[in-house]
Amino acid sequence: MRFPYMAILQLMFYTLILITLSKIAFADVDGLRDDLNEKELKKAKIIKVDTGLETYTAEKISLSSDNTLYSKEKDRFLTPDGQWCFVTINIKQQGDEIVKKEELHCADTKYGITKSQKIEELKKEIELEKARKPGYWELFAEFYYRDSNAPLYCRKYARPQSWFKRPGTVCLNPTGKWEVMKRW
Repeated sequence: MRFPYMAILQLMFYTLILITLSKIAFADVDGLRDDLNEKELKKAKIIKVDTGLETYTAEKISLSSDNTLYSKEKDRFLTPDGQWCFVTINIKQQGDEIVKKEELHCADTKYGITKSQKIEELKKEIELEKARKPGYWELFAEFYYRDSNAPLYCRKYARPQSWFKRPGTVCLNPTGKWEVMKRW
């Protein structure tokens, strides 16, 4: 029994023709739906604006959910009468207009600070708190080396850059710091 090579070749030929025609029928023409194609508009940073009299390019600006174009808090300062103040600048789009608002926020105490400054203060407090408390390995070393005859507490670690990929050794000293042991 012979295998029907001609039938397979004809089937492949007709399939290729069908695929080619279907791609031509559904081809996307550049510029046909530019105003409706949101994916392309999101990619573009610069757009063309045609007013009828002139054509110019403009930078596309993406708005946040509350139509804010720009928002910034300036550094706080001390006024001559002893108040702590800072200025917030907000540029928003309201309808067809773009509105810039500069708001002055003042407080009688030093605690009238911006959110970012408060976060920085909290980070500093957390770091100081961590510095005061002993860590896990400091506590473990204190417990492990309580006996004066205790051997060194060591572990192997991977050294993929070394020759023959030989592992290295680190040992915990009595203060809770890991030290690399050198091989001689």
